[in-house]
Amino acid sequence: MQNTEENIRKLEEYIKYRDDIKVDVLDVMKTVASLNGVKFKKTEGMKQIDKIIPSKKHMVFILLDGFGYYKLKRLGEDSILKQNNKMKIKTVNPTSTACVLTSLMSASYPNQHGIYGWWDYNKDYDLSYYPLLLEERKTGEKLKDKGISNKEIYKFESIFNQFKTKVNVYERRDLINSEYTNMFSKKASKYGFYSIKDCFEKVKKNILERETATFNYIYINGLDEASHSNGVDSKEVSDIINAVENGIKNVANEETSVILIADHGQVDMTSMMYLNQKTDYTKYFYALPSIDTRMISFFVKNECTKEFEEKFMEEFSQDVILLTKEQAKKINLFGSSSYSEHADKSLGEYIAVVVNNKFLVCDKLMLEDYILTKGNHSGLTKEEITVPFVVI
Repeated sequence: MQNTEENIRKLEEYIKYRDDIKVDVLDVMKTVASLNGVKFKKTEGMKQIDKIIPSKKHMVFILLDGFGYYKLKRLGEDSILKQNNKMKIKTVNPTSTACVLTSLMSASYPNQHGIYGWWDYNKDYDLSYYPLLLEERKTGEKLKDKGISNKEIYKFESIFNQFKTKVNVYERRDLINSEYTNMFSKKASKYGFYSIKDCFEKVKKNILERETATFNYIYINGLDEASHSNGVDSKEVSDIINAVENGIKNVANEETSVILIADHGQVDMTSMMYLNQKTDYTKYFYALPSIDTRMISFFVKNECTKEFEEKFMEEFSQDVILLTKEQAKKINLFGSSSYSEHADKSLGEYIAVVVNNKFLVCDKLMLEDYILTKGNHSGLTKEEITVPFVVI
């Protein structure tokens, strides 16, 4: 690829802020798991986290989807989330919910579990699919109806299924019985909620009724949805944060600790780019582009690589850094350990990283998903990568 070293240098310069953040979301999850009976070799990050989390009978662990560190910084001084944030931590890359949730549930990095984004590709089945929905992209058909089991996609045992403590899982009612939730919470009691207030009332009731220790996992996705639809600093986002803070006040006490992190932050978008506006790129591909709209994996035919590179850089070099898969590996873009076979085959020949407040729609299916987006994520800005670590 032309300008190989220059592309790597540009991206390393773009993301060098990550090197100053020593703790990541996996350090938090592994520490939480250790406190609930799962054994891990302690990382330096885990040692820091271990000093912060109090030893209490009950633990409430909140994943507030889309709540970045810099959003927390803009809250008022009376915010209990802002008052109790212990440090700025980093999430994994790509900053896409499917990727981060799977990293947390597997206690592993993307280059090990192989789930990179909202859209993914399975080379063994020549399948472009939604990993959270477990559906084929083109048809919407359930993977299980195509004879593909969940174990063929998710090749790990959920960390929650290994907890020695009683696990309760709380999600919105339309998510609580999804295949993804059922997979990572086989041994848990599950509770669907109508509202954030309803969620915390259920948590409080379960804690009060149980004499032995509990681990209570809450996933709240409304903030992420509101940021996509209305923008990062919209009233709708503020209302959700206020509801979460009120809920925390209702459950935190001398016997119950509350921990809150996020899977990623968001940034407001200035414009949308469309891949095929000038050139028909579909002729270069053997599979649909995957991951998301601010980081994209391209599956390019061997005989088309040179022409693809030239055309893409000619049209998008002002907004996007294009790397080969090998270059992405060289800079540990998806994790520093060796790649699993599954993870390696799930990546295309090229990775594109959007480096401003734009997003790149690569096909009509992506356009249908993202046409009304105001806020977005999956990129590498500090607003997307850095998240809070709140402990009460």
